[in-house]
This record gives sequence, C-alpha cells and structure tokens, in this order.
Amino acid sequence: MATERKRRVNLAAAGRNSPATELPPESADFEAAQTAFLRYCRIRNLSDTTLAFYRDTTKELRTQLAAQEVARPIDVTRYHVMTALDVKRNSKILRGRSDTPADATINKLIRGWRAFFNWLHTEGYVEINPFKGIGTVKAEKRIIETFSNAQIKALLDAPNRVTFTGYRDYVIMMTLLDTGIRVSELAGLRVTDIEWRDRTLKVYGKGRKERLVPFSRTLEKHMREYTEMRGVLDTDRIFVNIDNAPFQVRGIQQAVQLYGQAAQIKGVRVSPHTFRHTFAKMYIMNGGDSFSLQKILGHTSLEIVRMYVNLFGTDVSKQHAKFSPLERL
Repeated sequence: MATERKRRVNLAAAGRNSPATELPPESADFEAAQTAFLRYCRIRNLSDTTLAFYRDTTKELRTQLAAQEVARPIDVTRYHVMTALDVKRNSKILRGRSDTPADATINKLIRGWRAFFNWLHTEGYVEINPFKGIGTVKAEKRIIETFSNAQIKALLDAPNRVTFTGYRDYVIMMTLLDTGIRVSELAGLRVTDIEWRDRTLKVYGKGRKERLVPFSRTLEKHMREYTEMRGVLDTDRIFVNIDNAPFQVRGIQQAVQLYGQAAQIKGVRVSPHTFRHTFAKMYIMNGGDSFSLQKILGHTSLEIVRMYVNLFGTDVSKQHAKFSPLERL
C-alpha cells in the first residue's frame, strides 16, 4: 500500500500565527536566523569587518524587537522596524555622541537590518519583507575636520622617539599622513607589503581589494629605521606592540588620541581617520587630481573624492583675501 504523501504547507497559506504550522527555525527564532545569515555571509567570503558589521547590527535589531515583545522574524512588520529606528534615534546614548552623527549611525543600522531581511525574504523564511521601501535617511553634512600644519607638527613632536614605542608611533602617524590609508589597513600591513624599490605599500582594503599606495622618500627613511629597530619577529606585521604582537586597531586609535591630549590639540577630533582626511585635503590643495586620489584612498566611486575636491579644491581663505569686496574698497 502506497504511503500517503502530505502536501507541503506554504507560510502564506498557513498564516503567521497558526499553531499547526511547523515553521523553519529561521522563521521562528531570531538567534537561528542570525546564525544562518552570518553563515551565508561567510560562505560569500565577506571580510571579517563586514561580518562584524552584520553581527553587531543584527544583535542590535534583536534587542530592539525584544523590547517590543516581537519574538519571531516572521512576525516583524514595518511598524516594528520604524518604531525600533525611532527609539534608537532618540536614545540618549546616540544623541550624546559627538564623534558620529546620529544620521550616520541610523543609516548603518538600516543597511545591516535591510540586508538581513532581504536574505530572509529571498530564502522564503518571511513572507513579507518589512524593509521593502525603507531607504536610508537624509544625513546631515558636516564640515570635514582636518589638522592644520601646526597641529601636525605638534602631534609628530609628541612621541618620545628615543623609545621603541615612541618611534613606532611617530612612524605610524607619518604613514597615516603620507599615504591616507585607513587604520585597519595600517594595522594589517606586513613586512612583505613594503616595496622598497618602487616606494609603495601593498594595502588590503575594504572588500578584500588590494591596491598599491605610494609613499615618500621621507617616510622611506623612517620606515627603514623603524623596521631595523623592530628586528626579526615571529609575526610579519610591520607595527607591533611592546610584547612583539601585532599592534591592533584599537591600540593605534588610543595611542593617537593620547598624543592629541599631550599636544593639547583643540577643535578637531584626533584620530587616524582625521589623518586620512588631512592627507586628502593636502593632496588636492597641492595640485593632486581626483582620479589618482581615488586610487590611493581605495574608493570604488568618485563620490567621496568629489566631496574633497569641492571642499579643498581651492583655498577659500586665500581666495577670500584676494577677492574680498571690503578689502578692495
């Protein structure tokens, strides 16, 4: 006698709250959905930074939805999403942060949450995608902060170059200023990434993309002195801590911040990323073109580079002094 075959029940036909429907774990449990989504991201060979981004944003999503007593991904509606974004936007912690605009933080959450639910919907774990039609918010545009020449000199004078860590930090800040690379890219540099003959660094940027970044003769001199002082170690990372282990991103950020305090830098955030902005500004103001700047910075589009050109393509202060109507009376 043939076995009677049961018809597969679609989520849409069964209804969201039907107790008789056996839902897949990804539909009924946020932790299972998050685990499966991150596994999918790893299979796609996304970078560790991108994986960390999705891990953090989906964790925050679970927290926000739990506060609304939403326990299953399949139950999430557009209302729940908008409520979560509104709560996050008005949180005291977010409003109190001065280093990152609230709009930028909200947009990061939207991008992470949307990718998660796009995957759930594509895989059939949710019938309706609550993020359909939800775009990023219009972010406020702030003036890009950069260091003045006096501030750069004060920062470079701050480390005690007699010590290993002091000279290392001096070379780190020179590298950030001379190349404009990201702090994560600097932390990942290996001894074999230095091309001495061509004076270039082989940099691994976002999306596992490799590029060659030129550096100056001045930096070459100090980089040679530093690598000689560093010596031969078990790790091939260029920049190491006092224990000869790779100097991590957080440690570099803290070191730069402390030198900013020692140099009494005011009115600008002292961070590795400010060195990157400063490099872009000085590159443009010294006559560099936007296409070569794009390649050096590792941007996939010209959008951000155009922003640098618009801001720093002409020295506004000098132009004002030259053409001021009041000065010409």
